[in-house]
Formats: sequence, C-alpha cells, structure tokens
Amino acid sequence: MNLLGPSGTFTSPNFPIQYESNSQCVWIITASNPNKQISMFSEGSCDTEDWSNDAENSWRSITKTSNANSVILFPSQVIQINFEEFDLELGYDTLTVGDGGEVGDSKTIIQVLTGSFVPDLIVSMTHQMWLHLQSDESVGSIGFKINYKEIDKGSCGDPGIPLYGLREGGGFSNGDVLRFECQFGFELIGERMISCQNNNQWSANIPICICECC
Repeated sequence: MNLLGPSGTFTSPNFPIQYESNSQCVWIITASNPNKQISMFSEGSCDTEDWSNDAENSWRSITKTSNANSVILFPSQVIQINFEEFDLELGYDTLTVGDGGEVGDSKTIIQVLTGSFVPDLIVSMTHQMWLHLQSDESVGSIGFKINYKEIDKGSCGDPGIPLYGLREGGGFSNGDVLRFECQFGFELIGERMISCQNNNQWSANIPICICECC
C-alpha cells in the first residue's frame, strides 16, 4: 500500500481484531512535498547560485532571480512514525521498518519490531519509509496502529515527556540533548539523558516514572 504525506494513520489488517496468519503486508510512505520552499525577496540584483541537490544536504538553493537578494532554501522532508498501539506475536511475527522505497533491502533496515512493547518514534533518513509485516502460520495478535507525518530532515522528532516526568531542552535536531527527571515521589527508570543522532534516531527510549510507593 502506498501512503502519501503530509500526515495520516494506518493499521495492520483487521485491527483491532487479530491479523491473519501467513500475512505479507507492505506499506510505503512518501513525503508529499520532499522540498518545502521558504523564500524571501527584496529589491535589487544578485548573482546566480545553484546548490547541490544530493541526498546528504539538508538545505538546498535554486537559481536566484535578478530581483531577489535572498536565497530560496529547501529543507528536505523525512517521515516520522509513532505507534498508538503495538502487539505482535513475540519472536514469530515481525514488523520491519526501513528507509527509502526499496522494500526488503537489508542495507536500509532501521528496526525489526516484535512483541507487545510499544516502540518510540522512528524517523527516516530520506523522504520515504517502508514497513513490512510478516506473520507465521500460527495465531496472531491485534497488530498495530501507526500515525505518520513529515518533518524536516536532520530532526529526530519530539519524543514526548514521560507521564509524571519533566523534560529539560526543547530541540529535536541532530546533536540536541534532552534531559529528564520525575516528579517528587516517582522514580525514573531508563536513561536520564538522550541525544538526537545523525541517523535521525534518539540514542535511547524516553524513560518512565514509577511511583516509589508502589
């Protein structure tokens, strides 16, 4: 199934009822506007400029007109997914998430998911992301519900704030760091600090806060 941005929601077959055994389902998400235009114009003239258009550049420019003295920048758009629900038969049924549009290419795999633990955000490196659900011949589980949207390249997306937790830092770009702590009476389980890596993934899942009296 082909899905188009800027945002949307999709589910596994039959959700929230069990998906079928021996399923082979594929989704490809494509940004509707991979190059989002930001332009500023004013009177005057300027030289012609044409920046590189390779996939590694987060910002691009096109040729400037004779009446513009500001460049036109194009931040590339990538795909972010977050899971509302997730439950696959542990170890037997999998959801593979990959970058780009070549489904099954082992070089582009971001994560292989199974079990009932709800994953954190996953962000692509390009303007496309593919997902492949594969189940075995035995009874399945309820599957998953996923929200997707376009975000600017070089971002890991907003991972959220733990319930009963606090967060320091508001940047989600490559190199940004977030720090977490829990409200009084709650214990933090997990990493107190996570960083946005160059592959657009956070270095760890956000922590959780558990009542100390429990």
